[in-house]
Amino acid sequence: MNQDHLLNQILSILHAVKDDDLKLQKILDFLEAEIYEEPQEEQIPEKYRKVVHDIAQFIDSGLVCFLNPETLELEYMPQNEALFPEDFTDLTGESWEDTLKHEEWERCVTIEPRESFESFKIMERFIAEINDQKVVQQMADILNHKRPFANFKSFVEGSKYRKQWFDFKQSVLELLVWYEISWQLEGNEITE
Repeated sequence: MNQDHLLNQILSILHAVKDDDLKLQKILDFLEAEIYEEPQEEQIPEKYRKVVHDIAQFIDSGLVCFLNPETLELEYMPQNEALFPEDFTDLTGESWEDTLKHEEWERCVTIEPRESFESFKIMERFIAEINDQKVVQQMADILNHKRPFANFKSFVEGSKYRKQWFDFKQSVLELLVWYEISWQLEGNEITE
């Protein structure tokens, strides 16, 4: 039997018992016990955990990171200086080439700070984690008005959700960093 045919049979059974709470519960219990498996959250290999953690913090501060995937050496700089090396020289008095070695690496993974729409999505995802509907509404209102980033930060920092927010954001950023590293390496020797 093909997949569509099987799915249609299952759906017709569900449709036939849709008004019987007891039968629906039995089906749900069976599916949860015998069929369904919770998707596993992507695990960052041990080898990369510390550097992924550090990169997540650096990009959250607006820095561009350069990672040597073989040695796990890390370089970072403000985003504008990555675009304009002459600004680096003006600021530090040193040349980009003499200070930064990532251009000499055989392989280099570049991770940039998140775009504002990505940061906004992280805030929305955090709100979905909150159980208090009054707080959820307050946070949603903040995101829908002027200066959502500053006002969200101000609200969270003065609330009991401060630690939960920073832990959540760090966790999400770490996964995004890992996905970026994995994607740039395209499966080339990503092992522990």
